[in-house]
Amino acid sequence: MMKLLRCTWNKSFKQFMIYRTTGWLTFWLALVFYVIEYVSGYVYFSANISVNGWNRSDYLLLVTGVALMVALYNFIFILGHEALSYLIISGELDRLLIRPLDPYWSLVLSGFDLPSLLELLVTMVIFLYLLQRYTLGIMRILMLVVTLFLGVMMIFLPNRICICLNFWLTKANALGGIVEDLTSMLSRPRVFFPLFIQLFFTFVVPILTVTNLPVEIIKGDASIIF
Repeated sequence: MMKLLRCTWNKSFKQFMIYRTTGWLTFWLALVFYVIEYVSGYVYFSANISVNGWNRSDYLLLVTGVALMVALYNFIFILGHEALSYLIISGELDRLLIRPLDPYWSLVLSGFDLPSLLELLVTMVIFLYLLQRYTLGIMRILMLVVTLFLGVMMIFLPNRICICLNFWLTKANALGGIVEDLTSMLSRPRVFFPLFIQLFFTFVVPILTVTNLPVEIIKGDASIIF
């Protein structure tokens, strides 16, 4: 496994250096979108007041946490998903299945998106800076780390399902961006949405759960989920 990771990293770094202009452009565009979300928090809470129990720090922590989860997903999984979609559409998946490697992990770890790694580092630093405004115990920190990884898996699994629809539907790969779009749209406090949307995206398609739960754990308000 370590040899596979090392080979994947070397290949990804070489690809980044070959397409470094595109890679840096991707990073800066992602950073611009994050900055817009961050600045929006100062607009929404310009009077420095609490809205339905959420203040400016809570909101900034939420959008930064979501950006961190998306960046981590993109860094580890996005290239593997693109490769899987291509293999299914082109009919070349059999070639992978007969290799003397675990086909699942060889697909998942087919490449690392290094521009997303840069975004991940930026959002992680900001997330840790914002956390300094809260008092957290060890147990709550562990729960926070677990919920962040659950958020990454919540992005990963529906994306994998959408990509696997390529086996039965033509052009189903167009569905691949829906989960990221929904995650971006729902990267707001749960209480900001109408009740139906809250219920549907909390208990049916739990995107609001994974976007809000880290901050709710920090605030001590996560009892609604459990």
